[in-house]
Amino acid sequence: MAQKRIFFALILLLLALGVSAQEKGVGFDDALITARVTSAIRNDPMLGKTDISIETRDGVVHLKGFVRSMAEVHRAGALARGITGVTGVRNTIRVADRPSRARAGGHTRA
Repeated sequence: MAQKRIFFALILLLLALGVSAQEKGVGFDDALITARVTSAIRNDPMLGKTDISIETRDGVVHLKGFVRSMAEVHRAGALARGITGVTGVRNTIRVADRPSRARAGGHTRA
């Protein structure tokens, strides 16, 4: 009886190791990736209250929305890249209330 338990415990351990050793992007579901990225962003102290939408297509995470700073833009991208199964990140998040480039040089349009 004890040998059977040890045998099954070893099989479970080997299965767990096999799953964790999977290459990024292989065998991961887009919905699972989206859920993990969403969780990472919502639980991040810097990004928890931001307006970011997350979609995943073929392992590529698409981030869009608005944040308060470029640091938050970069942080969201880094969190997404750190999720297992992500093969790429398309980050189109924008900084809210950021002056346009046209006005940055003091030029205004008439």
